[in-house]
Amino acid sequence: MARRVTAARRYAEAAFETGRADGTLDAWERDMAGIGVTMRHAQLRRLMQHPAIAYADKERVLRQVLGDTVGVAVLNLVLLMVRRGRPGAIEPMIVRFEELLRRERGIALADLRSALPLDDAQRAEIAARLRDLTGGQVEMKESVDPALIGGIAVRIGDRLYDASVRSRLERLRARLTAV
Repeated sequence: MARRVTAARRYAEAAFETGRADGTLDAWERDMAGIGVTMRHAQLRRLMQHPAIAYADKERVLRQVLGDTVGVAVLNLVLLMVRRGRPGAIEPMIVRFEELLRRERGIALADLRSALPLDDAQRAEIAARLRDLTGGQVEMKESVDPALIGGIAVRIGDRLYDASVRSRLERLRARLTAV
């Protein structure tokens, strides 16, 4: 697993630097997203990871599936990873590439958990407060977690902002049992 993460990081950084040097980061972003969607198909992923299938067959299938939907450089990168026995590192590589892209653009990723689905007004208010906290743009990834009972919890990097009912109840319990 550690080798996969290390390989993914190296490939992502190389792709990012290539895109930045060429001024084609937007095209790389679009193509990486396309590869990510394609690689989510379980059959294709199993085919790419199967050791008994020849590289030539894997290459032929990838070229057919992707066609002209991605640029040559991105396709060559994915084929290189498959050829070197690293198809499992493709998805982590895409995630790392997206992280590098967000950092380059000054965008923070906020993992937002709420007890109930948010409406547009709530989402806009939370986004505004998060922009104030971070001092920059924020991209929110939302999920519903009924275990929170009420409120929200937001993780940005290694910081956690917890305004959930569950955490308040836990703090109250800790205070009451400490007496």
